[in-house]
Amino acid sequence: MKKSSLEIANWLAARIAHYAQVDPETINIETEIAVYRLDSLLMVNITSELEEWLGTEVNPTLLWEMRTIAATADWIVENEDI
Repeated sequence: MKKSSLEIANWLAARIAHYAQVDPETINIETEIAVYRLDSLLMVNITSELEEWLGTEVNPTLLWEMRTIAATADWIVENEDI
């Protein structure tokens, strides 16, 4: 089933909150992901989990390239076959 941009953004926000060990309510999808100070291993973990959740390959550098959760979610919906 195709995921919406909002569903993807909410999923990413929850995973970033988990790895950053912060309350999910504090995650702003328009804030640069770098603010949450996740190292590259954690970012790769999130990307791997995202691939599994979406059922499609995701470029491992996508979170860095898009810079925000909202931009990442929008890009996935526009460019991936999900």
